Amino acid sequence: MSDGRGMGRVRARSARPNIGGMRRVGAGMRALGAVLALLVGMAAVAGPAAAGGVLKPTTFAPNPFAMTPPPAPFTPRPAAPVRPPHHHRTPVVVAPCCAPSGYWAYQWVPTSYTTYVGVPGHVAADGTMVAGGYQPHVVASGYYQPVWIGY
Repeated sequence: MSDGRGMGRVRARSARPNIGGMRRVGAGMRALGAVLALLVGMAAVAGPAAAGGVLKPTTFAPNPFAMTPPPAPFTPRPAAPVRPPHHHRTPVVVAPCCAPSGYWAYQWVPTSYTTYVGVPGHVAADGTMVAGGYQPHVVASGYYQPVWIGY
């Protein structure tokens, strides 16, 4: 921009953004929104009046995937039966004459199995390279087995 003297001076930009045009556009948009809201409101009021003034109910088709509720009992549930009081008596246990005498004990049964373990490569003490790989590894375990000890 020049100032008329041919020097070609440029005006410095202001630190504030140009918001003057935004105010005018915002006011116009608000006015347009108000007019549109007024037209939609008039159409909503005039719609039922133009159809004869009587609103008709909307009918929907039945849902084929709807589940029917379980049938409710027509009578109240019967009361729980009343039992006579039970007198707890300790039963008399009679051991037969030839009942086996003894007891149950547990015995350790050792087991072992072989599995393969990945071993990384390394350099031996003499300076040779030892390749890595899988080597067998024995795992010792076991379980307790019930055993009848009789006399």
